[in-house]
Amino acid sequence: MREFSNNEKRELKEIIGRLSNLDERSVLSYWISAEIDEAEMYNRLANIAEEYSWDERIPIIFRKLAEESLNHAEILMAEYKRRYRGAELVSVDVPGIETGLGLRELEEHLRNGRIGEVLEVLMENERMARDVYSYLSENSDEGTREIFRNLARIEEGHYQKLARLREELIRRT
Repeated sequence: MREFSNNEKRELKEIIGRLSNLDERSVLSYWISAEIDEAEMYNRLANIAEEYSWDERIPIIFRKLAEESLNHAEILMAEYKRRYRGAELVSVDVPGIETGLGLRELEEHLRNGRIGEVLEVLMENERMARDVYSYLSENSDEGTREIFRNLARIEEGHYQKLARLREELIRRT
């Protein structure tokens, strides 16, 4: 599994610290935006994989993960609208966890055929998202707790899909 650099670990710790200090409305706003950003990232990676990859499964799974991320954003948006009666999202100045770490590097790895490295980074990103959702579920009120618990399970599913693809590619080589 890919190890994060000390700088990446420091950035992640800062992001989690800032998230834990947000109020519920800001947290929901943050995760709606983060899920949309994640969908955009997976679609970008799918486009590159279609152009450079020899394995059609890679862009397919990236597109599926993009679709699921948009679904997550819709779930969160529905909850946000229910709670805040159509109020606009709060602007939150906290970088995304899953999309902020190494997108250019991922794109370059895809172009160079280093699919295993891309999958390891994405798996780690999904694991982190799962862990953050779990943390938020344990530290939120009753209403939001179940949403975050479900999203943690979904992120675990993303992780498992990427892990299965990685294992299939390893067996194939």
